[in-house]
Amino acid sequence: MIIRSQPRLAAILILILTFMLGVFSITSALAASTQWVGNRHAAARLITATEAVGNAPQIDAGLQIRLERGWHAYWRNPGAAGIPPSIDWAGSTNVKSTKMYWPAPHRYLLYGLVTQGYEHGVVLPLSIVPKHPGAPMVLHALVHYSACKTICIPYTAKLVLPLPAGLASPGPQAPLIAKAWTRVPGTLAQAGLSLLQVVVSKSPGHKNTTILSLVVDAHGARLSRPDLFIQNHFSTATPGAPKIWLDTGHRRGVLSVTLKGEKAAAIAGRKLRFTLENGLGAAAFSATPVFGPVPAHGTGVSIMLILAIALLGGLILNVMPCTLPVLSLKLMSFAGASGGARRDLRITLLATALGIIVSYAALAFIIIVLKAVGATIGWGIQFQQPWFLGAMAAITTLFAASLWEWLPIPLPGLAARTATMGSEASARTAAFLTGVFATLLATSCTAPFIGVAVGFALARAPLVILGIFAALGIGMALPYLLVAAFPGLVRWMPKPGRWMVVLRVLLGFALLGTAIWLVWIIEAVVSPMAALVIGATILVMLALLFWRHRLGNSQGRLRRIGAFAVIAAVALAIIEPSITPASLAPTKQRADNTIWQTFDQARIVTLIGENKIVFVDVTAAWCLICKVNALTVLDRNPVARQLRAPGVVAMRADWTRPSAPITAYLRSFGRYGVPLDVVYGPGAPSGIMLPSLLTPGVVMQAFRRAAGPPPRTEAAR
Repeated sequence: MIIRSQPRLAAILILILTFMLGVFSITSALAASTQWVGNRHAAARLITATEAVGNAPQIDAGLQIRLERGWHAYWRNPGAAGIPPSIDWAGSTNVKSTKMYWPAPHRYLLYGLVTQGYEHGVVLPLSIVPKHPGAPMVLHALVHYSACKTICIPYTAKLVLPLPAGLASPGPQAPLIAKAWTRVPGTLAQAGLSLLQVVVSKSPGHKNTTILSLVVDAHGARLSRPDLFIQNHFSTATPGAPKIWLDTGHRRGVLSVTLKGEKAAAIAGRKLRFTLENGLGAAAFSATPVFGPVPAHGTGVSIMLILAIALLGGLILNVMPCTLPVLSLKLMSFAGASGGARRDLRITLLATALGIIVSYAALAFIIIVLKAVGATIGWGIQFQQPWFLGAMAAITTLFAASLWEWLPIPLPGLAARTATMGSEASARTAAFLTGVFATLLATSCTAPFIGVAVGFALARAPLVILGIFAALGIGMALPYLLVAAFPGLVRWMPKPGRWMVVLRVLLGFALLGTAIWLVWIIEAVVSPMAALVIGATILVMLALLFWRHRLGNSQGRLRRIGAFAVIAAVALAIIEPSITPASLAPTKQRADNTIWQTFDQARIVTLIGENKIVFVDVTAAWCLICKVNALTVLDRNPVARQLRAPGVVAMRADWTRPSAPITAYLRSFGRYGVPLDVVYGPGAPSGIMLPSLLTPGVVMQAFRRAAGPPPRTEAAR
C-alpha cells in the first residue's frame, strides 16, 4: 500500500507545486500595476516598468491617468483652475525618495481662463529610490488630482502596489513608461536649441502689464510650431499663448508672452522656469530675465541690407581708434609702394586684403563652433583671454623691432626696394600677416554699424554668420582693394625718401606704445604681477633683438642663440598670463569712482520708479572707443555735469573680464560687444540705447527724453 501510494503522492505534490508557481506568476505579473481607481470620466493607477525590485538603485514607475474624451488633467502649473496631480507616499516600505516628472503640456481655454495640462490620458514618470536595493517594496500612493471638461471634479485614489524581491524583468507596462519618458522635456542642447535672450519690458500704454520675450535659435533643427509655458505661478492671470516671430529659415524665433497685472520690476531679476515645445521635442530650463526693450524680431529685415551694413561697418573700422595702432603698417605700405611697379603694388595690397578677409572668415568659423557648443560669444571677447593679450603684446613688439630694422620682418610693398627686406614671397607673406594683425587689433571695439551686423549674425545660422563676417572683412579690406584696382591713387602719396626712415622709427615707437597698452590690459584682466612679468619680458625681448642686430653676420652661433632666446621670450609672454592667478580686485577703469556705481540690473527698475534717471555705461579696459567716449564726452561738461546732477545715477558695467550678467545685458539690446550706453528714466523705462561713438548732443538729448513723462497711447490722449 505504501509503495502504491507514493506515485499518487508525488503527483499531488507536483500539482500543488504547479498551482503555486502559477499563482506566483500571476502575482508577479499583477505586481506591475494596480487596479484603476476612479470613474468613467477619469481614473488613476500606479504602474512599474519591472515585475520585481531587482538590484538597481532606481525603479522606473508611473502614475497613469485615464481620461474620457473631452476631459483633461493638469500640469504642475495648472493655470487659472484645476489641481495638479500629487502623491503622498506615507505608509510605503523600503522607499527612500521619489520624484515625479512632467511631460510637456498643452494649453486650454475654459470660460475665458487659461489652463495647462493633458487630454486623452497621461503617464507621469516616477523615479523611486529604495532604501535597501534588492529588498521587497510596497508602494502606498495617495493620489490627488482633478479632471475637467465643462466642470472640474477633484479625485482621490488610494493605490497599493507590492514589488517582490527578484529579477527585475520588464513588465507589461514597461513600453508605456518608456514612451512617457520620451515626452519629458530635456535640456536645450538635447532639443537642438539655444537661448539667446530673455528680456522683460513694460508694455507701452498699459499700466502693470509686462512683456516677457525669449529669443531662441535652432542650431540643430528648424523651429516647428514652438510654444512656451512658464512653470512659475504669477499673482494674476496665467499667461496665454506667446506671440511668435520666426525668420525666413525658421532658425531663429522670438516668443513674447504678455503678463497682465504684473509689474516689470517684479519679473526682472527673478529666476523663472520655462518649458519650450518645438514640434515633437521639448526643453525645460531656467533663466533670469533682464530689463530691456522688446527684442526686434527682424522678420522684415533683408539679408542684403544687413550685408550692406556689414560692408559699411568694416569700411568705417579703418578710421576708428582701435585701428590706429596698425596705421603704421598701412602708411609704410602705401609710402613704400609710391613710384613702384603696379604689379608689385597690387600683389602686396591684395595679400593684405586677403589676410583681413581670411581673418574674418576664421573669426566666423570660431564663433560658429563656440555657438554650437553653447559657449559665450561676443565681439572682442578674445581680449578677455590672458594668452591672447600676451601673444598680441609680443607680436606688436616684434613689429616695432622690425620697423627699427632690428628684426628682418618685411613690410608690404618694400621687399623689392629695401635691402633689409626679404624676398618677394616673404613680402607677400608679411603683407598677409599684416592683414591678420590689423584684424585682431580692430576687434577690440565696435564701430558704427558693426553692432547691428554682428548682433544680427550671431543670432543666425552658420551660413549667415559666415556671409556677414565676410562682408565685414571685405569692407575693412576695401581701401586695399581699391588701390589694387586703381594703382594711380598712390601718386597722391609722397615719393620715397629720407622721411621714410624717420617715419619708420616714429611708427615703431607707436607700435611699442600699443604693446605697453596691452600690458596695461593684462594688469586689468589678470593682475599687476602678470603685467610686471610681461613688461619685463618685452624689455628683455627688445634687448635681445638689439644685441642680435648689432652682431655681425659672422657671429652665426651667437645670432642663433639670440633667436632661440627671443622665441623663448615670446613663448613666456603667451603662457605666463594664463598660468598667473587672476587678481580678485575689481578691474581699473576711471579714477573718478565718486560718480560711477557698480552695475546692478535689479536696481534699475526701482530707481526708475523713484523718478530717477539711470545712465548705464558698459565698457572694458581693452575697448579704445570706450576710452574715446570717456575722454571726449562722459568726463567732460555738459555730460559730466549731468551725471553728477541730483536724481541721476551713473552705473558702470565692466566687461574687461568675462561676466555672464553683463553678457546677458548686452544681448538684451541685441549687442555682442562694447561700448554700450543706455539711458533710463520715467520717460524711457525700457531704456534709450546710444550709438557706439558718443557725442555730447546725443547724450544730452537722451537725458531730456528719459526725464520726460511716460509715453501715452492715442486713446489716453
